[in-house]
Amino acid sequence: MKKIIHKKKLIAGIAISTALLGSASVYASIDDPFGTKTVGRQQDGSVLTPVNQLVTPAGKQIEFGGNPITIAVHPNGKTAAVLNGRTDYGGNGLNIVNLTTGKLMATSFKLKLSHMWGVAYSLDGKELYATGSAGKTGKVVVMTIADDGTPTVKTTYDLPEASVGGNINPLDIKVGPQGQLLVALNRDNSLAVIDPKTGTVTSKIPVENAPTSVLVNGDKTYVTNQGGRKPQSGDTTVDSSGTKVVVNPKTGATSTGTVSVVDLKTNKVTKTIPVGVQPERMTQSGQYIFVANTNSDTVSVIDSKTDKVVQTIDIKPYSKSKKGAAPNAVRMLDNNRLLVSLGRVNAVAVYDWQGPNKTPELLGLMPTAWFPVDMAMDADNKRLLVANADGVGSLGPARTSTIQGVTVSGHSSYAQIGSLSMIPFPSANDLMEGTKKVYANNNWFGLKDQNAEPRRDINPVAMPERVGEPSKIKHVFYIIKENRTYDQVLGDLGKGNGEPAITQFGKEVTPNFHKLANTYPLLDNFYVSGIQSASGHQWVMQGTNTDYEDKETDTANVRSYPGGAGDPMAYAPTGHLWDQALKYKVSVENFGEDTTGFTGPEEFGTWKDWYNDYLKLSGQQEGDPHVPVGHYQATYDIPSLGPITHKPYPTFDMNIPDQYRYEIFKRQFEKHVKNKDLPQLNTLWVTNDHTAGTASGNPTPQAMVADNDLAVGKMVDLISHSPYWKDSVIFITEDDAQNGLDHVDGHREPAYVISPWVKKEVTNSRYWTVINMVRSIEQILGLPAMNQNDAAAQPMSEIFTNKPDFTPYEAEANRIPLDTLNGQPTANAAALANTEASTSESKALAEQWTEWSNKNKSWMSGKNASPDEINANMLNHAVWYATKGFDTPYPGDKKPLLPNEVAQQPESKAPSPADND
Repeated sequence: MKKIIHKKKLIAGIAISTALLGSASVYASIDDPFGTKTVGRQQDGSVLTPVNQLVTPAGKQIEFGGNPITIAVHPNGKTAAVLNGRTDYGGNGLNIVNLTTGKLMATSFKLKLSHMWGVAYSLDGKELYATGSAGKTGKVVVMTIADDGTPTVKTTYDLPEASVGGNINPLDIKVGPQGQLLVALNRDNSLAVIDPKTGTVTSKIPVENAPTSVLVNGDKTYVTNQGGRKPQSGDTTVDSSGTKVVVNPKTGATSTGTVSVVDLKTNKVTKTIPVGVQPERMTQSGQYIFVANTNSDTVSVIDSKTDKVVQTIDIKPYSKSKKGAAPNAVRMLDNNRLLVSLGRVNAVAVYDWQGPNKTPELLGLMPTAWFPVDMAMDADNKRLLVANADGVGSLGPARTSTIQGVTVSGHSSYAQIGSLSMIPFPSANDLMEGTKKVYANNNWFGLKDQNAEPRRDINPVAMPERVGEPSKIKHVFYIIKENRTYDQVLGDLGKGNGEPAITQFGKEVTPNFHKLANTYPLLDNFYVSGIQSASGHQWVMQGTNTDYEDKETDTANVRSYPGGAGDPMAYAPTGHLWDQALKYKVSVENFGEDTTGFTGPEEFGTWKDWYNDYLKLSGQQEGDPHVPVGHYQATYDIPSLGPITHKPYPTFDMNIPDQYRYEIFKRQFEKHVKNKDLPQLNTLWVTNDHTAGTASGNPTPQAMVADNDLAVGKMVDLISHSPYWKDSVIFITEDDAQNGLDHVDGHREPAYVISPWVKKEVTNSRYWTVINMVRSIEQILGLPAMNQNDAAAQPMSEIFTNKPDFTPYEAEANRIPLDTLNGQPTANAAALANTEASTSESKALAEQWTEWSNKNKSWMSGKNASPDEINANMLNHAVWYATKGFDTPYPGDKKPLLPNEVAQQPESKAPSPADND
C-alpha cells in the first residue's frame, strides 16, 4: 500500500511542480484558455463561467435546474437525494438519483419550500428529512421512501422564530442515535433536538454563532459555528443578522471559528473547540474528525477522544498559493486519502494523510463543475459524488420571443443549471491528468511569471508588465453602476455583438454610454461575476466571493442580504480592494460603495426635493437645499471604510438622483484639484440605473437610466478637463446584470475603460470579467493580488497604449427630461407611446404595474432602501413594459401579464432577501 501511495505522490507531484514552474516558455506552450470565447458551453463540451474559469468536470455529470446544496446517500447505497438550495433559480426541491444506473429518478420533487439546505435519511432508510423555509418560517419536511427510493411528503413541521426574531434559518440536519433529528438553527445560535414523529422541539441547545453543520459520533454531536465564538472584552464586533460576531478590526471580516461538542444524553455543550475561520462541513475517520475551514483555507483535525485539535492542514492547491480556495467539505476515501472540495477552485483535492503527526501531501486535483459544495461516497460503485451548486451556470431555458420581427433568445442570470459529478475513485493517472485540467481551467500555468517580482530600472508604461513596475497612470477611478445587461443598453450600437430587439435603454436614453462605447474600447464580451447585489459587490470589490455568501445566494439569502455591505460573514479574509491599497500605502477615497445607509436630522424628503437640491447645488435654481450638504452622512459596517469614505455622498437610494451624487463628487474633486491631493484610488457607486419601476413620485425607468447616463458622462467630462486627466484611468462596471436579458448570457454587461492611455474606436471581444478589471487596477497601482482569483486573472493590457490621446471627453446632454415622473397625469405616457394601439387593456395593465411598484416603493427609497429587496423578475417585467410598450410580451411570455400573473412564475417565488422582521 505504501508503495502505491508513494508512486501516486511522485506522479502527481511531478505534474504539480511542472505547472508551478510556469516559465515563459511553459506558459507560451499552453493555449489561452479563454481567448474570445463567450460564456457558456463550448464546442468541446467545456463550460466557460463568468468568474475566469473553465469547467471540465471529471466523471459522469447529471445536470438539473437549480442550485444543489446538499447530498445524502440512502443507507442501502442504491439512491441519493440531492437538495436544491432555492426554488427560483431554475429548479425546485429534491432530485433523486439512481446510483446503479446513474440517472435521475425524480427531478425537482417539490417540498413547498422557498429555501432549502439540509437533507438526511433515517437510520433505517424509510424516511427522508429536509430543512428549509417557506416565506419567513423555518420548516422540517418529513418524507416516506418507497422501496425504489421515491419520496412522498408525509408531513411538514413549522419551527419557531429565532430568538433575535424572524426566520430561524434551519441548515444542516442529522439523525441522532435514538432517531431524533438534530438541526443547526443558524439565526438562533442553537442546535435543535426534534421528535420526528411529532415535530416537537424537545430541546434547543445554545451553541456559538451561526451554527451550520452537524456530525454525530455516538452519543456526541459536533456543530460547526461559522460565525465563530461569542465576543469577549476588547473584541471588534459587527452585527450579522442580529448577532454580534467577532471581526478583523481592519477588514471587518469574521476572524474566528469554533466547534461545539454536545452530549446527547444531557443535551448540553461539554466543550467548545477553536478551529479555523468560518468552519463548515465535517467528516469522521476512526477517532478523528476533520473540519473544513473555508475562510482560513485549512482543515482542522480533532481527536474525538480528547476533543482537541491535533493538526491543522494548510490547503494549498499549488505551492505558495494565496488564500481563496475555499475548502468547504471533507471526506475520507480510505484510511489515508483525505478529499477536500475546493469551492472557488472547482476541484477536489486529494491528500495522503498518514495521521496527525505527519504533514499530509497533496496527491493531486480532480476537476468538478462550478462551485462544489458537498460530497458523499457511492461505495458500491466506487464513486465520489459531488454537488456543484452553480453547475454549468446560467444555461437554463432561454426566454424566446419574436420582437420587431426578429426571434431572439434572452438569457437571464437566474436560469441556473446545477449538477452532480459522479467521479470514479481516482487512480494515480487520474490525479495527474486531473491536476493538469484544474491548472488549465483556472489559468494557473505561468502563474509564477504573471506574479513575478518587479524588475529594476524599467521605464514607466501605461499598463506595467509586472505588479510594482512603474505606470504612466497614477490615478484610478472605479465606478460601480447597477444592473443592466449589455443588450439592454448597447444592443443598438450598430457594432459589436448586440441584439437591438431586446434593447431597452438605447441611444436616446443613454447617449453618453453610446458615445463612450464608440470613443473608447468597445468591450462586447465582458461579464459581471455575481448573480445579484449581495454576491456582485463582493466580486467587484474583493475579486472573489466567500463560500458563505455564495451559498447565501444559492439558498435565497435568508440570513442576510449584504447588497454592498451589511454582513461581516460575507467579507473575504483577504480584504477589499481599498484594504489592499491601504496596506501598500496607496491613498483611497470612497464615494458610496459598500455603505449601508444615509441618515441625517432633517426629514428625508422626496425625489423631487433631492432633485431640487441638485438644481441648487449646480446653480440652476436659487435658494438653499432642503438638506444642507453634510447633514446627511453615509453609514458603514466595515471598519476600514469609515476613514476613507466621503460621507456626504449618498448610498443606494432611488429617491436621490445621480445628478445629486455627481454634484457631491464634483465638489470634493475640485477641492482635490485645488489642493493637488487627489487620492490614487477613487471608488464610486452610481446607482439610479436600477430604477424604481413605475412607482409614483419617482422618474420613469427611462428617466432614471438617463440620469445615470448623464451623471457618469459628467464625471468623465469633469475628470478629462482636469489636470489629472493626463495620468488617470476610469474603469466602469456593474455589480451584477440581473435586471434584464442578454442574447449571449445573463452576466454580460456594458463595461467601459476610459483614459488617454487606452486605444480608441476599437472593438475588443476578448473575454473579460470584473476580476480582470480588479487585476488591472492592482497592476496599475502596484498592488499585489489579494487572493487566488485575481492572482490568476490577466490585466487588460491589450486595450492600453503607450501613445496617449489627451483629447478630453465632452458629455452629451440628456435627450429626455430627467424629471419625467411616474404617477403624474401623463404617467406611463412614454411606455404607452410605444404601444401600437393604446387600448383600455394596455392602460389597465399600466395602472396595475404602477400599483405594484407603489406597494414596493419603500424598498427602493428611504430608510428601507436596499438593492434587490424586490424580486428581480417582477421589477424586470415592470421596466420591460415601461420601455417596450404594454402590448409587448416580456420575452418568454405569450402575452403581456398582470403583476399577479407574473407572481405565479417560478422565478418570482423567492421571499424578499433576508426579510426577517
